[in-house]
Amino acid sequence: MKAQRLLIHLLSVLLLILWGGVMIYFHVSGRVIHYLPSDGLFRPLMLIGGIGMVVLALFNLLTYSQDEGACCSHDHDHAHDGPCGHAPKEGGCGHDHSHDHAHEHTHEHKDGGCGHDHGHEHAHEHKHDHKEGCCGHEHGHAHTHDHSHDKAHDHAQHDHAHGILEEGSWIGRLVAITILAVPLTLAAVRTPDQFSAHAILNKNFYNPTYGTGARADQFSLANKMEAAKAAAPKVAAPKADAGTATKTDKTPPPGVAAATAAMADGTKKVNEKDIPAPAQESKSYGTFTLEDLKAQVPQSKEGNFILEVPELYYTGGDVEVQKVLTGQMVETIAQVLPEKVNNEDGHRLRIFRMLVQCCAADARPYSVPVDFGKKAPDFKEMAWIKVVGKMGYKKEGDQTVPIIEATKVEETTAPDNAMIY
Repeated sequence: MKAQRLLIHLLSVLLLILWGGVMIYFHVSGRVIHYLPSDGLFRPLMLIGGIGMVVLALFNLLTYSQDEGACCSHDHDHAHDGPCGHAPKEGGCGHDHSHDHAHEHTHEHKDGGCGHDHGHEHAHEHKHDHKEGCCGHEHGHAHTHDHSHDKAHDHAQHDHAHGILEEGSWIGRLVAITILAVPLTLAAVRTPDQFSAHAILNKNFYNPTYGTGARADQFSLANKMEAAKAAAPKVAAPKADAGTATKTDKTPPPGVAAATAAMADGTKKVNEKDIPAPAQESKSYGTFTLEDLKAQVPQSKEGNFILEVPELYYTGGDVEVQKVLTGQMVETIAQVLPEKVNNEDGHRLRIFRMLVQCCAADARPYSVPVDFGKKAPDFKEMAWIKVVGKMGYKKEGDQTVPIIEATKVEETTAPDNAMIY
């Protein structure tokens, strides 16, 4: 029984080390970047959890000998009734017992014709020494004349259950070990750190809704521009001359104040479109200009606007941005799959990036078509390519579809973060 409990304890320790070790390995090897976002607490908590499991496993291993006290730690109280010639039987562990017995006897003898009654009192003292056991306790027992054991404590073998591996049969334990260890091990060793083409297609790949989605606020170019303007420090309007100021004077709106300051120092040529409309009259993102685009989107040395696929995707829902971006040269890096929508002539491919909200489990593809104006080149499915081309928009069905008219496409390496967070 002791050997079985030791084996179960060691298996529990190994399972903890396995789970903690996998979490630490994913963090140290860098594979975690394919599963969890870099911001927030997910990555640090995974590392902390892995270290905690390993520490707990080592603690359990080192303290196994203190896991449970010996059976001799119990207190015993016995009431014995039985023949005075009794010798106590051993319990679950041997003890040294010292017994003092006080007996009182009353005997009635009828002898011949005398008929005497004889009253006898006997005092007996019994010494029982049990040298076996794990402790060598001495127990004091008070006995009446009748010696039969009525034990308040059962010395039988104790059965302790401390977890899933210590309950049930060995078949159940093996099933539990398999469930806890095998899937985790296979996932760590054999799972690729990217989605397969089949998994991508199952995420509604060919039915995009351009311009709409939960991440519009993050990737809409016009919205980001407005957010940047709102976050810009407010410039106070010049104070009016005290002699000409009246009660009807008002501080100019922030946009007007900023434009006034910019014209004053001559650092910027201000277009009237840069001045936002009064807040109560504006219910959209407002105007968007080429200057706005240049202010927030980096350009390559060739002058191409470097945009992520989700940014291109969300332009399909903003007419103001479309007016500015149409005809501009853009470039992006993405993965590629065949186009199966509005591609009867075979001139298109579809590029995409995976966008993650919380972790890889909720990732979804954001995609746009690339038109080559002739038969599209062959690329291996899921390959990473760099696309350079002119941006355009086309009405297809009830949607405005962003389309890159490719001028240059080449295979490239995956970016450091294969998924966008």
